[in-house]
Amino acid sequence: MKRRNFLSGAAAAAGLAFASAAFGRKSGSSHFTHKERVDRALRGQDLDRPPFTFYQHYKRATAQLEAQDHLDFHRTYDTDIVKVMNDFDYPQSMTGKWYELKPLNSPFPDQLATLRLVRDGLNGNAYFIDTIYGPYMTAMILFQSQPQFAKLGKSEEVQDEQIKSLHEFQQQNPDAWHGALDAITQSTVNHIRQAKEIGASGALVSIFNAESKFGSVADYERFTRPYDKRVFDALADTKLSILHLHYLERPYLSQFRDFNAPVIQYSVETSRIPISEVRKQYSQPIAGGVDEIDFQKLTVAEMRKQWTEARAQAGAKYIAAPGCSVPNGSTPEELARFPRALGI
Repeated sequence: MKRRNFLSGAAAAAGLAFASAAFGRKSGSSHFTHKERVDRALRGQDLDRPPFTFYQHYKRATAQLEAQDHLDFHRTYDTDIVKVMNDFDYPQSMTGKWYELKPLNSPFPDQLATLRLVRDGLNGNAYFIDTIYGPYMTAMILFQSQPQFAKLGKSEEVQDEQIKSLHEFQQQNPDAWHGALDAITQSTVNHIRQAKEIGASGALVSIFNAESKFGSVADYERFTRPYDKRVFDALADTKLSILHLHYLERPYLSQFRDFNAPVIQYSVETSRIPISEVRKQYSQPIAGGVDEIDFQKLTVAEMRKQWTEARAQAGAKYIAAPGCSVPNGSTPEELARFPRALGI
């Protein structure tokens, strides 16, 4: 739940200038295109290196600026998958009660515009995917936006109290909770349909509450799981949708076995669950293995060690990635280490 500081425009421009010189594709470095490399990993076929992706937030004011940042990042660091961040806000209730919501045609029209621009900029050379918060996380953001929380700041203690208050709301107002989650889920499904029509190869869906501080496993099953599953059912025909378990504890891991999720991603660093353990329960490709928390401190050799150990545990169905977004304050030099760790 920690939010990181966003890169300034000047830092982003400096990053492009630095890495453009360092990351031209080397002659003979690979005979696979970005898409071929991803397709082979999804099928579990042999590769000289796994496909990789990583990403950060931009929080730009317009779709044009968001799209350009994503395209510059992809071209600079030669990522195999372009994950398009969604930093636009879900519309709040007009009634003054956060949970009184109606299904929307799309809660993120600016994100749809961003996806179109990214699609056009990529010109078919790489897969791109959307980013979606799971219905619980969207509800939590709306809940936190209430006036009584606005003056409290964003400390860990305040966030923990908000989580506790939201859990109490679920227990005391189940009809209002399910009504809100149903509206959010339907709006999300409507958005997914349009993103697929634009050409997105799926979406990373962030599941935020697979951890005991948000409630028990039984609470997840009752209050959240049906809505998460509906989102993934809407993505069932995509090849690259990612079940991103933002927080994860072992007791929750079995909850997702029947989700239509082509790829699983989670943080080894924060969950302390080795990829070999997840592999025993899930057969689909696994993304992750690189420490996103201390990303800025890692050397090229340390990153290489992390992703090679992760691939050894995951097998051929593996995508090299951090467990979540990398710090927005990462310098161009720090960002450049990851592709270098893959020999790019």
